[in-house]
Amino acid sequence: MKKCIFAVILSIVLVSLFAGRSATPHPVYIELHDSNGNVPLADSLEVKCWLDHKPDQVLDLNDSNVIFPINDVLLQIQCSGFDSWSGGDSLYVEVTDHNTGEVLKMVIELTFENFQMFSDNHLRKPEVSEIKE
Repeated sequence: MKKCIFAVILSIVLVSLFAGRSATPHPVYIELHDSNGNVPLADSLEVKCWLDHKPDQVLDLNDSNVIFPINDVLLQIQCSGFDSWSGGDSLYVEVTDHNTGEVLKMVIELTFENFQMFSDNHLRKPEVSEIKE
């Protein structure tokens, strides 16, 4: 009987360790360039990031989990900044350069790798149908 109780308690502890992954670091790096291949200025960028299952929890450059620039050209999004995340979640990223009016929109499927890297991502002028009024 004691073995059964111990097994149940151990199971509950193990499940609770893996249920919430918010403490698990997972940086996503996005190399940013404008349409001319130049690195945008940090002061002109607006960045919004959210997970598909928590669209109301938005990270931006005012949050310490979103940093630009890293190594002069990388946008870093630290997924541990969300309440929870898991492999297979979709990370939505919107970057707007207010100097040029160019945007970058990405949907990234998160993995359990140590980090994810995305190179050669170019901001571009939005199509007329994409402009919000």
